[in-house]
Amino acid sequence: MARPKDPKARQVILEQAEHLIHLRGYHGTSMDEIARCCGMTKANLFHHYGCKDDLVLAVFDAKMRDYQRRRVEPGCCPNDPIQAVGRIFKDAARLFGGNGCRAGCFVANMASEMSDVNESFRSRASVFFRDWTDRLARCFRKARSAGYFDGSLEPRSAAETVVSLYEGAVLLARAHRDASVLERVGQAAQRFLRQHQSRPARRR
Repeated sequence: MARPKDPKARQVILEQAEHLIHLRGYHGTSMDEIARCCGMTKANLFHHYGCKDDLVLAVFDAKMRDYQRRRVEPGCCPNDPIQAVGRIFKDAARLFGGNGCRAGCFVANMASEMSDVNESFRSRASVFFRDWTDRLARCFRKARSAGYFDGSLEPRSAAETVVSLYEGAVLLARAHRDASVLERVGQAAQRFLRQHQSRPARRR
């Protein structure tokens, strides 16, 4: 009879693996290192996750759920989307500034490192970014219908622009070790959206 898997141990493994992989990437992190950080044997680690890909994909899925909760959902506010978009950039500036702008976006890192190597990683990243773009586009569409934006706004194109600006800003902030990049690009994203804001909405 197979030994049951301890949910608490699996959570510790996910947290420790996420920390190492976020800093070093998939290829820079070994199962030996993860087991050591978890205070368990490598055999025990493989009891919970049968191979490295299984573990890293589990980390990837958990991280994407976390990003959905902390970044995607707060940024989709049809009542005041311009303010909401600015807030996700400001929050990211505080987050990345607090760790010296290291690591960057976990999902983008995995997509960059693994998309041409493992289709499971590429497809997951694609679903994440498509879902983010779709949610933001729906938010912008609702705001346009409510009169917040005028007819010049193309919701999907605007959503793709905001997501691209965000991910590009995270990459530049990491390269320059300068979180203020995120604040400046966030302001640029807001200026872009204000070009499509209806005049009544501007007077609110």
